[in-house]
Amino acid sequence: MAAAGGIAAVAFIAGRAGSEVGLPSPTPSPSSASPLTISFGTALDPISGQATLLTDRFRAGDLFAYSVQLAAAPGVDSVDVEIVRIDGDSVTVVQRPDGQGIVPTSRTISFTVPAARLLGAWGPGSYEMRMYLGGPDAVAVGRFTLVETPTGS
Repeated sequence: MAAAGGIAAVAFIAGRAGSEVGLPSPTPSPSSASPLTISFGTALDPISGQATLLTDRFRAGDLFAYSVQLAAAPGVDSVDVEIVRIDGDSVTVVQRPDGQGIVPTSRTISFTVPAARLLGAWGPGSYEMRMYLGGPDAVAVGRFTLVETPTGS
């Protein structure tokens, strides 16, 4: 995730519309770039902090790890993380944007939690994680699945 407030790309207007007849030219305005991809795995690299043993499916015995690599350090000490459950065309917020402490000078945002805690809170299903750095647009997005561990009979 880029600087605080999200990642922005500047749109440039080619040819300065209206300049040939003396009309004022439009001023280019920033537009949102596509969100970065959140990586999921069952561990974090101890040096880079990036998710390793990559997967997007988690069972109760797994460690749920995620990371995203920003273009630049965010300069803020918190990222808001939102989780939505996806059931076909239906989307339900299961975790409203919630602040997670981060290192303002690090380009990597990462975190781990036992998957059993997530299964206990939200149940099995398909989910999308969205990260926000102070703005309305997600700077990173990723999807994962929580899987119920089969029990023996």
